[in-house]
Amino acid sequence: MLGKERSRYNDLKKQLALENKDVERLDGFTLNNLWHTLRGNKEIAKRKEQEEYLAAKMKFDAAGTTVAMLETDLTRLEQQLTAMGDPEPEYRQAMQAKENILLASGQPEAGHLFDLSEKAGKLKAGQKELQEAINAGEKAVAALSNVKRSLSNAESWGLFDILGGGLITTAIKHSRIGDARDKVEQAQNMLCIFNRELADLQQHTDIIGISKISIAADFLLDGLFDIIVQFQINAAMNNTNQLQKKVEYVMQHLLEVQEQNQMQALRIDNERKRIIENANCTTE
Repeated sequence: MLGKERSRYNDLKKQLALENKDVERLDGFTLNNLWHTLRGNKEIAKRKEQEEYLAAKMKFDAAGTTVAMLETDLTRLEQQLTAMGDPEPEYRQAMQAKENILLASGQPEAGHLFDLSEKAGKLKAGQKELQEAINAGEKAVAALSNVKRSLSNAESWGLFDILGGGLITTAIKHSRIGDARDKVEQAQNMLCIFNRELADLQQHTDIIGISKISIAADFLLDGLFDIIVQFQINAAMNNTNQLQKKVEYVMQHLLEVQEQNQMQALRIDNERKRIIENANCTTE
């Protein structure tokens, strides 16, 4: 309600400003003033505009009073709520006490609560393993992106070297290949961790590794070596792209499972609360 009244207050404020401009136009040297003066009805027009301004002013002032009253009430209620403290801990404590009584009562609802607690426990444990797998997958995807950047750099220098970049270009190219190799090894480590986390979830995935890029120490074999290395860079780039798509596909599945589990956990918690709140249990 306060939001609605504030919006109305702002609208009336704009309307009041417009009415005030109409009055000022009749007082100042404007075409509107000149027109009414020539027609001989300036005072009538001015009185009409003043009446409209006063009507708008009364509505604006009333709206301001209403907003101020509502804001005062809101502040008072907020202070009362603050003084009352957070009721959630007390509610949880009461629910837990009633649940304990219900579980010990042997009523039919007790068995249902046991089942719900068991399902909730399994979901919680599964969610923990699931989150660990998702975290590992995110790191694997990031590592594969680093591989792609390194391979792209190596590929660019390789093409430049084939076109006759010289000994310095060749050295830079092999340095980029070495960097790409390091990034590949890092990605393989991340993928191994990801696979272990997936195994903990008792899921299976067909993720393959990437072969290390060959590098020769003899820079004098550039003729044949460039063709071989260039081919392997392209192949490694394709393999990395395919591998990243597979990891992202598995990640999408994990995120969907996580969302489904969260919804199921919420349903279980709501069902548990419903049983406890509606149960009629007494202590003897």
